[in-house]
Amino acid sequence: MIVVGYRPGVSLLHRAHPFTNLTLAGTVVVLAFALPVPIGPLVLTGVLVAFALVAGLPRVLATALAFAAPFWLFLTLIHVVFGDSPMRALTVGGQITAILIAFLLALTAVHPARLVDALLDRGVPFAFAYLLAATLQSVPRLQERAGAILDAQRCRGLNVTGSLWRRARAVVPLAVPLVLGALAEVDERTVALEARGAASAARRTALDPPPDTAVQRTLRWGFLAAAIAVVVARIVQ
Repeated sequence: MIVVGYRPGVSLLHRAHPFTNLTLAGTVVVLAFALPVPIGPLVLTGVLVAFALVAGLPRVLATALAFAAPFWLFLTLIHVVFGDSPMRALTVGGQITAILIAFLLALTAVHPARLVDALLDRGVPFAFAYLLAATLQSVPRLQERAGAILDAQRCRGLNVTGSLWRRARAVVPLAVPLVLGALAEVDERTVALEARGAASAARRTALDPPPDTAVQRTLRWGFLAAAIAVVVARIVQ
């Protein structure tokens, strides 16, 4: 099952502060490129797979596999079948897979509303906080709207199965309502935000800021220190 966006749960990541999840994802990006290749990205991917299973988020792995499979196929063709550098394929494939798993874990476990409250609690302007939360919600909302449009068009007799030509012709009746609906929603949100003074520089009070413990703050600093240490060690070498 393809999972992109927040899903309710009680995992370790769901209970963690949003900044902890985002810091973890950012650290993975740095480590994916800073660790020795090709073993580093592959080991990092294995650690993230084990972490996702322990955290109770196995569906994230299925989604990451669905997104990473085309990259692995392309890399195999370019560097193995038509080239002579399989290590390059393993390196880039491991980096892409690790980054996908890390950010899908963050997207799955971080509720946009909790992220907005956490940012507001740190004094971040509301407009920026809302923009970040809306970006996180965009893909799930587009998925839901695409499913509703597909069901509606099927009820009207649209056939999305069969030959490749028939499927290609069905793209327009599906894509046009999706794009127009997304643009209309953007316009509605813009008007609503302007009416509520989203552009105001006044600091807003978070209604329900997520609790942040000393353990999680220490963990975040540990992530950053680990990333910096690996980068420095790589530069020195």
